[in-house]
Amino acid sequence: MKYPVNDIYPAIQGEGCQTGLAMVMLRLQGCPVGCPFCDTKETWALATEFQKRYLPDALGTNPRWCEAEEMDILRLINSMSQQTRWILVSGGEPAQYNLQPLVYSLHSNGYKVAIETSGTAIGHVGAGFDWITISPKMDMPGGYPLKPLAFEKAHEIKFPVGKPEDIEDLLKLIKLGVVKEGTAICLQPLSLSPKATKLCELTAQQRGWRLSVQVHKLLLLR
Repeated sequence: MKYPVNDIYPAIQGEGCQTGLAMVMLRLQGCPVGCPFCDTKETWALATEFQKRYLPDALGTNPRWCEAEEMDILRLINSMSQQTRWILVSGGEPAQYNLQPLVYSLHSNGYKVAIETSGTAIGHVGAGFDWITISPKMDMPGGYPLKPLAFEKAHEIKFPVGKPEDIEDLLKLIKLGVVKEGTAICLQPLSLSPKATKLCELTAQQRGWRLSVQVHKLLLLR
């Protein structure tokens, strides 16, 4: 199977429960959700003008992408991973693709695989991920609704927060049972806003949740 790859690079996880963990980022191209606050908008469009024939020509923070098979992806990861055994699949919206063949290939070569997805697609369901992070994107311009099935095996909810109404939206998801009991909840202030950070801090203290502050941005890591 082929996947539209935007970038592959060594990274330090800067968000959520796995903050500080060395990983290799595998960023897939394409996202129809359209979050206004997205910091990787270059990964949205699968524009043919930016499609490259060879994977190395697509890499970097740009809108370029290459359609690559699992073994091509694996070879590149092996060349840069050294002792890092975690792969983080992100995007874009990676769960719009069938990810089971990719995860199987990575597992077969000794890697553990995590994913970050918006909860609007289910390509990760049943794929065998070792860690699933759902960052729910509600009422976004793309018009894609959340899919409860996407949340079934989630290890953590990383919820973007900019205002008190966002907390109310999260509480609704918990009340409806979309967010399962026992799932770790990380509140992430939008754009490192001081006001949003204070709101997340106070709410985390009140409810026993976690605060996710995008450490990679504070440390100027990629």
